[in-house]
Amino acid sequence: MKIKPAFGILLIVFLLSVRIACGQKENTSVLDKKISLEVIDEPISAILEKISAQAQVFFSYDATLIEADKKANLSVTDKTIQEALDYLFNSKFVLQALGDQIVITQPEPEEIKKKEIEVVEEKPKVIIFSGRVIDREEKDVLPYTSISILRSSIGTISNSDGDFELKIPESMKQDTVIFSCLGYRQHRQPISEITDQNYTIYLQPTSLQLKEIKVTVINPQEILNKILSKMLLNYPRDPEIMTSFYREVLKQDNKYIDVAEAVMEIRKAPYDNSFAQDKVKFIKGRKNLNVKPFQYVDFKIQGGPYYITKLDAVKTLDSFLDPEFRDFYKYSLEEIVEFDNRETYVIRFKPKEKVDYPCYQGKLYVDMSSLALVQAEFSLSRSGLKFAHESLIRKKPKDFYVRPINVDYKVSYRRAANKWHLSSAQASIQFKVKSKKDKVNSTFHSTSELLITDINPDDGTHYKKNELFSPKDIFTEIITTYDEGFWGNYNTIKPSEDLRKTLRKYYLENDSLFKLNEKEESLFIKK
Repeated sequence: MKIKPAFGILLIVFLLSVRIACGQKENTSVLDKKISLEVIDEPISAILEKISAQAQVFFSYDATLIEADKKANLSVTDKTIQEALDYLFNSKFVLQALGDQIVITQPEPEEIKKKEIEVVEEKPKVIIFSGRVIDREEKDVLPYTSISILRSSIGTISNSDGDFELKIPESMKQDTVIFSCLGYRQHRQPISEITDQNYTIYLQPTSLQLKEIKVTVINPQEILNKILSKMLLNYPRDPEIMTSFYREVLKQDNKYIDVAEAVMEIRKAPYDNSFAQDKVKFIKGRKNLNVKPFQYVDFKIQGGPYYITKLDAVKTLDSFLDPEFRDFYKYSLEEIVEFDNRETYVIRFKPKEKVDYPCYQGKLYVDMSSLALVQAEFSLSRSGLKFAHESLIRKKPKDFYVRPINVDYKVSYRRAANKWHLSSAQASIQFKVKSKKDKVNSTFHSTSELLITDINPDDGTHYKKNELFSPKDIFTEIITTYDEGFWGNYNTIKPSEDLRKTLRKYYLENDSLFKLNEKEESLFIKK
């Protein structure tokens, strides 16, 4: 049997490092800290790391802005970080200090700013459709409901509070918005009838019993075989360009530590080529910097945007779908639910006892008509968590105990033009971090969300290597920019109420550095 690593265990790699208090005065900029450094013919990235280690500061910059692999020299004795960086970069960048974070950006000429303003003014008009999705009978909110336009690949999903916002081109005002949620009747809303700023959309739950439906295939193993045999009929065989929204949120205990988000372009590899990899290109992004400073340790996520596409279980063919690993699992047909007005099998799976392998447990949702996998929810089992420890942690401080306590994933697909396309993916991972020596006892919770907001045929445009996310990139260190009308006409996942309240409170307390954008209900660092 071939050895196949579980992609979930490799999905997100965490870097922990001890955070040492520097004892600097409250109003003193970290750019005024003095350093002494002698470096000859080393990559710029290595020089920044040495400054970071010596002065206990952290750098954020656009990976396309700085040639991190370019070798340089730096010789300074008792000079400020500002002076050292000006020498290193020949004073061509703008340096901004926020706490112990140094943001490196490029100055913008006035004529460029004028052009940007002109572009904003010429943007096509959009209809903003927002509201909340609710269960008609129980009155509960319905998170992660798929919201799309009938004859288009444009769409979004509701957040954890059931709230949504969809930006619709005015040219589509005669079309229809579709709301689809597993176990509920599909709801259709004509765009021409959208008059209010806020809607409440009620979905009717459905209950389908196995005996009420003529079932021709009820053996779970046979259903799984059909998923694979019909893969090339159900999923695209040509590469696609996907416009997407990605958000990364990190909490330490119940406090938000980092929130970063971006619009990205994904060149989605065809499903008939197992060797072709998805490519992720950064378009624009923004972040807050230290919503609440880390306590005692820094916690960083490596390769998030690169790895999130690997949650496409159909493309990666993970262990619970791979025929070679079927003997590791028990499968059972649990029920039939309705999704998008179509009957859908629900197959539950879990690892067999005493399996020495990092297995998952969860549910597969399979469209009864096409036998396509339309959604998968899976978590590392208790035994699987034992394998996750060393695979997930790339680096940790000495004498620190780090243990994963929950590793949960979800991926869904949306039907358009008789094919199923990747629609969304989520990764939620919790770690317990302890150190008796440093008196640390915290739970870190990382949440990553990917939403495909539009799909177009691949136009053959060449992607430069330095434009793409790599497995080594730390997303929150790449995102640095901000502007007032940031997202423009791009669709995003609306922030949850909990996140909005937390950010609003923090930014109001730091009014000299931050600005509240009420219209978008998102708060991020000012440029």
